[in-house]
Amino acid sequence: MPRRIRLILQVAAAIAVAFAVTLVLAQRDAWLVSAVLVVVAGLVAFRWARTGVDLSEDELLVRGFAFSTRIRRDRIVAVDRFPSIDWRGADGVMRETLANAFVGSRFSPNPSEAEIADARAELQAWLDRRV
Repeated sequence: MPRRIRLILQVAAAIAVAFAVTLVLAQRDAWLVSAVLVVVAGLVAFRWARTGVDLSEDELLVRGFAFSTRIRRDRIVAVDRFPSIDWRGADGVMRETLANAFVGSRFSPNPSEAEIADARAELQAWLDRRV
């Protein structure tokens, strides 16, 4: 999915949640909205627990909160700007995927420089093992 579309969907989801929370706070009898918020919170918690990066023999899988991206090893161009992974799509267009879930604690949104360097080195070693 193109980066711009993904950003639009994420912003729309954030606006929808903000609207729903405002509605619930304004009207105590809006139980249906409360139930939907509980379901959405459960889905976010489930995805949060599954976020991460898996390195297999021939591809890299980045699982984020809303979307997962599979990148074949031979399409990856560089990881030197990590947490951005630069790669080429099947159409030849350069793409970029953020892999923040790969580094640091899942409970900390800001990994340290050492954690980023370790993750970059691990990805580079994986790339260097090309068959």
